[in-house]
Amino acid sequence: MPSMHTELEALALDLTWTWEPRISRVFEALDPVQWEDCGHNPILLLERLGDAGVERALDRAGVRDALDTALRARREHQDRPPALGDEGTPLVAYFSMEFGLTEVLPIYSGGLGILAGDHLKAAADVRMPLVGVGLLYRRGFGRQRIDEAGQQYEVFPENDFERLPLRRAVDMTGRPVDVSCPIGERTLNLAVWRVQVGSIPLLLLDSDIEANPPELRTVTDQLYASEAERRLPQEIALGVGGVRALRALGYAPTVFHMNEGHGFLVAIERLREVRAAEDPGLDEAIVRAKRGMVFTTHTPVAAGSDYFDRDLLDRFVGPYLASFDFPLETLLRLGRRQPDDPGEPLCTTFVGLRLAAKTVGVSKLHGAVSRRLWHDAWPGVPENEVPIGAVTNGVHLPTWVAPEIAALLRDYVAPDWWDLEPDDDRWEGVERIPAAELWGRHTALRRRLLGFAAQRGGAQGLDPEALTIGFTRRFAAYKRANLLLRDPERLGRLLHQPGRPMQLIVSGKAHPADAAGKEILHEVVAAGRHEPQIVFLPDYDIEVARPVVQGSDVWLNNPRRFLEASGTSGMKAAANGGLNLSVLDGWWDEAYTPEVGWAIPSYAVLGEREPDDAEEVARLYELLELQVVPLFYDRDRAGIPQGWVHRMRQSIRRLAGPFSARRMVIEYERTCYEPSLNVAPEAEAEPV
Repeated sequence: MPSMHTELEALALDLTWTWEPRISRVFEALDPVQWEDCGHNPILLLERLGDAGVERALDRAGVRDALDTALRARREHQDRPPALGDEGTPLVAYFSMEFGLTEVLPIYSGGLGILAGDHLKAAADVRMPLVGVGLLYRRGFGRQRIDEAGQQYEVFPENDFERLPLRRAVDMTGRPVDVSCPIGERTLNLAVWRVQVGSIPLLLLDSDIEANPPELRTVTDQLYASEAERRLPQEIALGVGGVRALRALGYAPTVFHMNEGHGFLVAIERLREVRAAEDPGLDEAIVRAKRGMVFTTHTPVAAGSDYFDRDLLDRFVGPYLASFDFPLETLLRLGRRQPDDPGEPLCTTFVGLRLAAKTVGVSKLHGAVSRRLWHDAWPGVPENEVPIGAVTNGVHLPTWVAPEIAALLRDYVAPDWWDLEPDDDRWEGVERIPAAELWGRHTALRRRLLGFAAQRGGAQGLDPEALTIGFTRRFAAYKRANLLLRDPERLGRLLHQPGRPMQLIVSGKAHPADAAGKEILHEVVAAGRHEPQIVFLPDYDIEVARPVVQGSDVWLNNPRRFLEASGTSGMKAAANGGLNLSVLDGWWDEAYTPEVGWAIPSYAVLGEREPDDAEEVARLYELLELQVVPLFYDRDRAGIPQGWVHRMRQSIRRLAGPFSARRMVIEYERTCYEPSLNVAPEAEAEPV
């Protein structure tokens, strides 16, 4: 019989606890104080308690029952039947530079990583055959700090892998697995670690091992190193090392999903495998290697891709390419907008486009933007026929919907509400949730958010009954985090209107090398120091995002139109009953109806007219003054804003299912994974 400590460790190493409260509650029950002190890290908690501490805890009333409940919940997840039905569903290898699964595992920076984490969780829910591949960063993306002048700086604490919910991957004999890949003339050795996400394994590669010289041990040190000389070795590790890690552990995927251009070398390593196994000519090998290759592009601007010049590629991947007679010039042609331009660097997105059987953007509008942006990969093909489709992003509902709202959905929609098809009639049950009950729970979530803001951001002047607007995301210039600050006098009137106050909670990070993003962040921080109704929460991560998306009344998103590829934070807020106030960009362009929120007018036209900041902020103020604030404060005799609650119901009913990660992964299976194997590439990109 396994010891209780062993059973608890098994629960801790399966990240189902990050979305299944019946499992996470057992760790809190063991020692509530230590659970908070450990930052909700169950591995660290068990280490601190030790066997003796665990046994003492299990002697307390209710703790052993909590363990039994947790074990039963895990078995229920393990025994779920596949939602896809067909046992012949192909094994998918999903490659991403970052995975945002839990704040305990800081190997992500923002939206791309959260999306990748939600992809794995949803794949586990539907029992999709899938394995994730990424990198294990010793220092991650950096923790944000704000100095006395209100400027962002970064600190990079080291991750202690032994105290995180992951373990070294082992082969059939129990030996730890290492793989290697070439970096120029040298060999990069990579330890392989394993994270278990329900039924989904995630393999993470780590260069910080003694087998490497000092300069190679730092390859996986930091996420998104700014310098190309540091970024390219990371992408070699992900693409070449990642495929080799799969082989070393006995995985035989037939579909390879490159989540953004960082994984472009996955396609090249597959091409090497094809040539080694079948010995076709180069052109035929390229055609065969495309089979099963899926590429998701996330960037709506060419500058968002990675670029590498010829000399750097020759130095770092030249010998590798030569080992299977793949000319560097061929790789460069695959990666250039104009293949024959010798002065043009390689763009990783073009490689992904030209070597994938299926390519998609991350919203319907982004698919259209991508067809315009990348049409040169298919010369002579009309823009509307460019074979770039779209699978709109989604969010993992069990992770992001507050337990208080989830309980209502269990009662009024279905016990397995999060597992329903988007068009299931049972979603209509949201309409039956009593207004007082939904409003009461949301009010409690708002108050919880304000308590968190007081603790995290030092906010003391917030009103628990005031209209609360949330804005949390990466501080890139196009997201315009400072747009609402453009007219301080008009904003001040909104914040302090007698009897109808408004408050703003903001959080986000700028990339360490993004000077423009840092300047916008400084402006927001300064505004918060001057105005108590504006609060900036430092060190944005999953722990910060969760209470803000759950407790905000309004979710504000005001990017420059056509530059927000999808955006998923608004989906999280909507599923909790938050109302979106957003520019019609990304997902909101296809989600918006007047019943679920507001659209900030933008008169931008793709390829013709750019967004106008002054024009759009004026429309934003008007919406707040004339529609949002009045609706929020229009109360009945019981103090309930019936019109507002009606929109909350509509937000949950109409948006939760269609914009869930469950829908997303099933759509990937049906429109990308299976078709990438069963049909030839839809159109030939520029021949090499």
